[in-house]
Amino acid sequence: MINADTIAAPITPLVTSPVITLRISGSDALKVYSLMEKGGKSINISDIKSNYVSLYRFNIKKENLHDDVLAVFFKAPYSFTGEDVVEISFHGNPVLVNAALSAIYSLNIRPAEGGEFSKRAFLNGKIDLTQAESIQELISAKSVEGINSAYNQLQGSLKYELDSIKDRLLKMKAVMEAKIDFPDEDTVDEELPVLKQDCENILSVTGCLISSYKSYRNANRGLEIVIAGKPNVGKSSLMNAFLKEERAIVSDTPGTTRDFIKESLYIGGIPVHLTDTAGIRLSDENIEQIGIDKSRQKIETADIVLLLLDVSIPLTEEDYNILEDTKNSNRIIIGNKLDITDNKSYDKADIYISAKTGINIDELLEILREKTSLYDNEIKSNAAAITERHHNILINIKEIIEKINLSLDIYPIDMLCIDLERAINLLSEITGDNYTEKVLDIVFSSFCIGK
Repeated sequence: MINADTIAAPITPLVTSPVITLRISGSDALKVYSLMEKGGKSINISDIKSNYVSLYRFNIKKENLHDDVLAVFFKAPYSFTGEDVVEISFHGNPVLVNAALSAIYSLNIRPAEGGEFSKRAFLNGKIDLTQAESIQELISAKSVEGINSAYNQLQGSLKYELDSIKDRLLKMKAVMEAKIDFPDEDTVDEELPVLKQDCENILSVTGCLISSYKSYRNANRGLEIVIAGKPNVGKSSLMNAFLKEERAIVSDTPGTTRDFIKESLYIGGIPVHLTDTAGIRLSDENIEQIGIDKSRQKIETADIVLLLLDVSIPLTEEDYNILEDTKNSNRIIIGNKLDITDNKSYDKADIYISAKTGINIDELLEILREKTSLYDNEIKSNAAAITERHHNILINIKEIIEKINLSLDIYPIDMLCIDLERAINLLSEITGDNYTEKVLDIVFSSFCIGK
C-alpha cells in the first residue's frame, strides 16, 4: 500500500440532486465519523463494521448545519482504492455538501485530485493500468458496444490477453538464452519451427488488437459518414430523409450547399456523424470552390461514403471523376431520383432510391446497418485496445515481432533476445507493470475529480 494523505471528494456531481455522495480514502478516513452521531451519541470507531450501511446524523458545527446521511466503511485492502474508505450520501444540496467538505478538510484530510482514487487503486495493486483506463472509457462511452467493451476491460480482458502474449515471449526468450548459455547444443535449431509459430500467433493476436482500436473508436465515438456527389443529385434530400426533418436546404439550383452540414444519429446502435457536402464540380467561383475542397477533404477521411448518382440523366464527366476519386473508399453507390424515372440500368449502383419521396430509404438504412455492424462485431470479443496509448504500443510490439520472425535464422541470438526484451517491456508499459510518473500523469490527467 502506498503512503499517502487521506483524500476526499464528491463521487457524484456537486449539483442540486436527490443525493450527493462523498468518498474519503486513506489511513485517516475513519476520522470523519467524529463529525457524526447516532441516537444522539458519539460514534465509537471500534464499533464500526466494514461493508455495513448505517444511518447517522452529520453535524457541521461551524455553520450549525445538520443532515441525516447514509455512511458505509470499506476496510483496507477490501475497497476500491485498497485503503480504508468511507462513503457518505447526503441530501443533494450543494451548499450543505460543500459545508460538509470543509468540515472534513479540517480533519487533516485534503481534496482529491482528478483521477486520484483510480490512481491509488492502481498503485495499490487493485487494478492494472488498462483497467484504470477503462473506468474513464466506461464513463464517456456513447454506445452500448463501447460500454460493453470498456466493462470487459475493467474485468481484466485485455490484461489477460497481454499476459498470455507476455508469457509466450518469456518462453521464447528462455529458449534463446539457453542457446547463448549452451552454444554447442542445438536447442534453438530444434525449436525454430516452434518459435516461428509463436511469432505468427503473437502477430495474429496483436493484429486483432490493433484493428480493434479503430473499431472501438468508431463504434463508441461515432462513424463519419459523408454524402457525396455532383451538384443537384439529391444529397440534401437524402440528409433530410435520414433525419426525418428539413435540416438541409433543398434547391434545384446547383451549388446551393456551399459548406458541409453535419448531424448526429444512431444507426444499428452505433453513433453516426452524417455530413452533407457541397456538390463536387468544376467551378470558377471562389466561395463555391472552397466548399468543394472541403467536400474532398471530408471524403478522404470518411469511414463510409454515400455516393449519389442521378439516374434520371446519363452519367457525366463529373460523375466519373467522383467515382474514380472514391474507388478506394468504403462506399455505397446510390442511384437516386426513382420518383421521376424507373431507370435502374447503372451497373455501378448498389441500390436505387428516391431521397425525395422515401423509396427504398429503409433498404438503404439496412445496408448501412450491415456496414456499421462490421465495426460492432470486431469489438465483441472480450479483449480490445480502447485507447490510443494501447494502439501505438501494440504497433511497436508488432513491428518488433515481425522483425524477429524474419530474423530467427539470420540474426545473432543475443540480438534477438534484446528485441524480445524490448517487446516484453512494452507489454509491461500497457499493463503498468513498468511505468513512469509521466505515463501516470498522461493516463490520469483526463479523469474527473471523484474518480
